[in-house]
Amino acid sequence: MWIYAQQAQLPVLGAVQIADTTWHDDALIVRHIEINGNKKTNDAIILRELGIHPGDTIAWKQAPTLLEEARQRVINTSLFLSVNVYFKNIQAPDVDIEVDVVERWYIFPVPIFSLADRNFNVWWVEHHHQLNRVNYGINCFDNNLTGNNDQLIFTVQGGYTYKYALAYNLPYFDKVMHAGIGLVAGYSRNREVNYITQNNKQVYLKTEQFIYKNWYGGLSFSYRKNIRTRHLLSLTYHDLTVGDTVVALNPDYLPDGSTHQRYLGLEYRFSYTGADHWAYPLRGFNLIVDLSQQGFGWPDRVHMTQLQLMMARYVPLFPRVYLAMGFRTQIQLPVHQPYFLRQDMGYYENYLRGLEYNVVDASAFGILKTNLKYQIGKWNIHLPLIPEKFAHVPLAIYAKCFGDVGYGYDPYHEISRLSNRWLFTGGVGIDFVTFYDIRLRVEYSFNQFGQNGLFLHTKSEL
Repeated sequence: MWIYAQQAQLPVLGAVQIADTTWHDDALIVRHIEINGNKKTNDAIILRELGIHPGDTIAWKQAPTLLEEARQRVINTSLFLSVNVYFKNIQAPDVDIEVDVVERWYIFPVPIFSLADRNFNVWWVEHHHQLNRVNYGINCFDNNLTGNNDQLIFTVQGGYTYKYALAYNLPYFDKVMHAGIGLVAGYSRNREVNYITQNNKQVYLKTEQFIYKNWYGGLSFSYRKNIRTRHLLSLTYHDLTVGDTVVALNPDYLPDGSTHQRYLGLEYRFSYTGADHWAYPLRGFNLIVDLSQQGFGWPDRVHMTQLQLMMARYVPLFPRVYLAMGFRTQIQLPVHQPYFLRQDMGYYENYLRGLEYNVVDASAFGILKTNLKYQIGKWNIHLPLIPEKFAHVPLAIYAKCFGDVGYGYDPYHEISRLSNRWLFTGGVGIDFVTFYDIRLRVEYSFNQFGQNGLFLHTKSEL
């Protein structure tokens, strides 16, 4: 992983010590594991991700790979700024493993300044960068509340969407560290609502009164027996109210032209994380399968079954050259759904680069994305006047070219130039990546309709 490549040149893989030994066996026996630098994080959390235990036998040829994979898994907890894993005290065939970590700040308030629109360009160009379409407030985080990688978040937000929320997630509550639990509750309200789609554009209604209100609460249960796989089962409750004007303009916004809906949502998610780093992967494979049921016909008439599949493959081709391919698809049944549930192509990361200004209401869609990247360079920038362990800021820059293809199926053949046809886009760009999972994508994209432009993003493209 690029962020800590300089640390990795230390004896992270034990190469120096191993090369100086004279034994002839092809296996190493782990005698002891020592962890340094974790002032708050419990050893058990680090050992859980490390996946190596005292008494384990490591094949000599596999040792470098296993130690590097272990280091990447500890980094992926997002608890540490840096991690080193290496051999020490070698007495053939026994060996100790040392784990050195530098912890992040865990408790801090984070100001909220986020856009209400789907992406930066929609806000800047179509809504003329109006500040009344910005959310502001504060998120109070404790990302390691008890030292067990448990997270507590309290949110107070104003601006476009007024929101108050409290969430807590404990990844493990059992002795064998397989099962976790999460809780969330909140309330949000808006004076503006996207009530319909016309010509692949969202159309909004704005009033002086709050015309959208949503109370919600949920409980989740997770199970993670293996290092790379995770199961998540969640149950949520929504109490949603919209204004009469919304329903008058679009009687299909909620089922049966109603203004008030209460419904349960049940979701199961399976994820496999085989990539080297979750924020900016360069090698490996990720998979997410999501099956959800929104509403059961009780207490109201919401009823939607939805399947989502997301997979990505990351391949290093040559030194500093990387290929990435991602595929996303979504299917929902019944095919006709009330408008408030139709967030299909164009929402979240389900978009083609070069079509950021558009949405497609589709009951099923598929998107394939490809990237070819070249690492321009990586640096470790020193910042004065701050604590030393946070003073070195890593920065990596990648140049890339990309191409996307997608298809959205609309069984009702509503007037839309983007549905029921193949879509193609492409472009070039530069990615900036640093720690605390911060990345900025600057992309020049074009599509088959002759449209082009410069786009900014802060989330992963695949």
